[in-house]
Amino acid sequence: MKKLTLLRTNQSENQTLGVLIVFDGPTMVFHCHTLELPWGNNERMISCVPPGTYKIVFEYSPKFDEYLWELKGVPGRSEAKIHTANFVHQLNGCIAPGKSYVDLNGDGLVDITNSRKTLNQLHKVLNDISETTITINEQF
Repeated sequence: MKKLTLLRTNQSENQTLGVLIVFDGPTMVFHCHTLELPWGNNERMISCVPPGTYKIVFEYSPKFDEYLWELKGVPGRSEAKIHTANFVHQLNGCIAPGKSYVDLNGDGLVDITNSRKTLNQLHKVLNDISETTITINEQF
């Protein structure tokens, strides 16, 4: 069964960086970089979600007008999704996948590249399932 693991590798007062890995059983079948908001006591719109294991469901998002993976059961939160973004200011508690980190706008923070292409690749890898789990761990 396919499962996701998000390993957060770096966190500052401005952002959280990590690696998202998809396993099919013991085999890694996909990986990418991630960009999230910094930790803000799990407050809506300003914090990344707390570490833990969550159910994720592939469902239609009216806000984004597309199907996206949404984390379910995050304490005190809803609508935490995996969606495209290049800059941390485009996130409200969600996870942005991408290929690499580059300071795209010269503000001193790393941004994430190729987010749309990377999200499409993630969807392709998971195209045979509509729900699974994501485990978020921190290693910093």
